[in-house]
Amino acid sequence: MPYPKLFSPVQFGTLTVPNRLQRTSQVSGLATEDGHITPELTQRYQREAQGGVGSLVVEAAVVNPSRSSYNLRISDDSFVPELKGMVAAIRQRNPHTRIGLQIMHFLKISKSGWRQRVSDFPAEEIPVIVDLHVQGARRAVEAGFDFIELHMAHAYTLSSFLSLSNDRTDEFGGSLTNRMHLPVKVYRAVRRQVGDAYPLGIRINGEDFTVKGTTLLQSTQIAKRLAELGADYISVSGGSRFEDSPPPAPGNPPDPMTGYSGHRMSPASWFPDLTNVYLAEAIRDEVRKAGFDVPIITAGKIRNPNQAEKALDDGKADVIGLCRALLCDPDWPAKARNDQAQEIVTCSACNWCLGADTRMEKVNCVRWPKGALNAPAPWLRGQSDPNTHAEGA
Repeated sequence: MPYPKLFSPVQFGTLTVPNRLQRTSQVSGLATEDGHITPELTQRYQREAQGGVGSLVVEAAVVNPSRSSYNLRISDDSFVPELKGMVAAIRQRNPHTRIGLQIMHFLKISKSGWRQRVSDFPAEEIPVIVDLHVQGARRAVEAGFDFIELHMAHAYTLSSFLSLSNDRTDEFGGSLTNRMHLPVKVYRAVRRQVGDAYPLGIRINGEDFTVKGTTLLQSTQIAKRLAELGADYISVSGGSRFEDSPPPAPGNPPDPMTGYSGHRMSPASWFPDLTNVYLAEAIRDEVRKAGFDVPIITAGKIRNPNQAEKALDDGKADVIGLCRALLCDPDWPAKARNDQAQEIVTCSACNWCLGADTRMEKVNCVRWPKGALNAPAPWLRGQSDPNTHAEGA
């Protein structure tokens, strides 16, 4: 086997994952406007499981009861049967891929330019945020997901409590210990709900990449605390914060993907490959020094198996997170395993997919045939549209 590290198993707590490639969560725009599953959404994840990824994190499902257009939702029990059907359909396509659901609580934004801040939550609403996560986790287990990922990264609620931009003056703001108070409450409550044996992962920012934002120094402390609490993996991302985004055009909501921190979350073509791997490496080093073996997942413009294998060999991470690369070519894992890496259709890092999300369109890849909502099967380099963006920019 050409990539022995990539295709060795890894443990997420009690769950054995067959290889070290994870499809990290990405908005698809394929849910209905009120958050229900569509055939297109199910087909997207079936196609990605078919390509042989070890673990697949279904896009963030909103726990808030309030409306969030085209985001998948898990905010009441009516969503459980359709989520259960989607999980079964993915398993039917590939019974070996482990399927997780990312759950998240979001901060409200408005086309007027207003956005909710953590200081806007009165103290009596804090327990509500905790319970919404608990009920979302309960539903995810009922739907049959193999694991849950708590979203504590980017511009969402828990990440915003963790961030240095948190300007609360009570026990939930100020010092790092205080800023961790709500995320720790959420983790503990969800852990009680799902039990010690159920795999529970966390996604955090290694850096906020804003002037007044969490840095790697704080993130290593956050990761060590989560490892101490028993997190079954820690996935390291970065950026996508509102604090440095430019003012939106009239009639548009603020967009955390438009500033420098947004570009760091999904490194574009002008960034070097492996842009954010150093974040996971530093966190992994500190977590290991503290005596914890929790797997650390890295992501950020990792586009070919040689890069991924070397990152694992060098001890920079335990699992490789792929998002845009697997959107572009979901057969990436199978091609690498079968010594056909030369046939991988390489992500251009053009961020067309990211722009589709911003435009509230269905997310697809610029390298697919025009109008397609999934990569062709089979999907070989010679099939990619010669009129699309150039490879390897």
